[in-house]
Amino acid sequence: MTKRTVSRHIDEELNEQMVTWLSLREAKNRKRVLYAKAVGLEEISLGDLRMECLKLNYEGVYGYLPRNKIDDYEFKGLHNFMGKTFEFVVETLITEPDEQVGTFVANRIEALKLSANRFWNNAQVGEIYEAFIRGIDPYHLYILVEGVQVKLHRSEVGYSLYDDLREVYSIGDSIEVKILELGKPNEENSEGTLQVSAKILNQDPWDNIGNYKERMFYLAELKRIHPVHGMFLELEPGLSVLTYFPAGTRGRKFKPGDELEVKIKTIDVEKREIFGTIVLPRNKIGANNPSFRNSGIRRGNRG
Repeated sequence: MTKRTVSRHIDEELNEQMVTWLSLREAKNRKRVLYAKAVGLEEISLGDLRMECLKLNYEGVYGYLPRNKIDDYEFKGLHNFMGKTFEFVVETLITEPDEQVGTFVANRIEALKLSANRFWNNAQVGEIYEAFIRGIDPYHLYILVEGVQVKLHRSEVGYSLYDDLREVYSIGDSIEVKILELGKPNEENSEGTLQVSAKILNQDPWDNIGNYKERMFYLAELKRIHPVHGMFLELEPGLSVLTYFPAGTRGRKFKPGDELEVKIKTIDVEKREIFGTIVLPRNKIGANNPSFRNSGIRRGNRG
């Protein structure tokens, strides 16, 4: 590659960055919401404060999203946000005296407010949105739907049995949800009402119940153990069987993830309930069975 070619590439890159820089300046003046990917995590000085920031790449121009401008939710760490895309508004443009293209400081909290206003003005029941997971506990996902905060119970996350949602999802993940109920903010309810579901977007596993029959035997995965109710197993995601603790286990310890044989006792389609019993192997077949080893009926020992 000649020096002239290298110089041309540099000029083209600078021209592209200049175009991006001008679009950032226009977006700042118009308070337009932009989107950029988090590509780094740095600690930088902003005024008198030194703060942890996500480093954003907006079309080849880098900027910083300070920790206190990401959300009003208290995050324990920012590493889960690496590689995620964030909405933001440009709060500050920074250039050195001899630079044409500088860096920017982003504000996501303000962008979420703008997105929420737009959402309330345009959203309709039945529409599908991509939600951002901002918090998780064993029973709920705390999500943002276009800037609107929603608490999603695990019963509306999916058909599967979720013992702890933290084992399935991470902060910064996205999940598609469908609007079930919508009430715009008013004088009586300044925050509005929004109910959504992710489960409704998945096929109902009870559509497959015809694949299973009462008094028949199937393999199922142990999902949850309850000291009072018994053991919950899944034939397939969303089709759960409740069984009592099997008798005569002699201290055997079961754990989630175990694959067990289940005999289905009853299937109640109307109540969407399946009851069964766990079948434990009582007699091993083959040379590993002690009674077989002592019987004298082994190859080459038939009398």
